[in-house]
Amino acid sequence: MSLRTLQRRVAKLEKAGKPRASPIVIAYGSFEAFVDEAYAGMRAGKLDQNDMLDVIEALRGWEVRGVWAMAYATS
Repeated sequence: MSLRTLQRRVAKLEKAGKPRASPIVIAYGSFEAFVDEAYAGMRAGKLDQNDMLDVIEALRGWEVRGVWAMAYATS
């Protein structure tokens, strides 16, 4: 086996071992960027503060527990 082939195989294994990004991280770059945008929407009156705080905490829990990885595993 050539060195180049071995390097490709190692890179593939390393990529497979990394957790997949959540849809929020894909869309916003980070979960905190999503939270910042949500807070901006609340300050502007576009989003209800009581509801959004609950939504943010629920999504944060999903992010921390890796719920997205389980969703990817079933698709």
